[in-house]
Amino acid sequence: MEGLMAVVRIEPDDALLACTTLGTVDHVDAHLLDSDLVRSPAQWAREILENVSARRQLSLRAGWTLLGIKLRHGDHDVIAGWPVAHCDTEYVRLHADSYTGLTGELVTRVTDGGIVFATFVQVDGPVARLLWDRALGAHLMIVPALLAQARERVG
Repeated sequence: MEGLMAVVRIEPDDALLACTTLGTVDHVDAHLLDSDLVRSPAQWAREILENVSARRQLSLRAGWTLLGIKLRHGDHDVIAGWPVAHCDTEYVRLHADSYTGLTGELVTRVTDGGIVFATFVQVDGPVARLLWDRALGAHLMIVPALLAQARERVG
């Protein structure tokens, strides 16, 4: 439980909101991981989303597949199947469309206060709305756990 204490849900600030390119943001959540370990945003994103157990990786991919997320494999410019849309020293933005009307962006941002991991979702249509509404509860439980586990792995 100690690792989860290092993760808190936060309100997205203007700097974080500026990281998304979605035309409409129907959902955003952001979590802060307390860490002063120096890593790039892309390294943190890989630690959070890729350096997980095989079981967790299967669970994540199954969830994204159920949402219709179009994952890519084998490309250098992807993290956990999500295409890298932007990457610099401040943040990395992963962007994926879906077959169901969802568009998602995962932003990992390195700040003086720690690591911010945010999910931005655009929901287009009733199928997308139904799927996202059903997935949201699990999403809000999984994200803090992913961050806490990343912190435990890197120390």
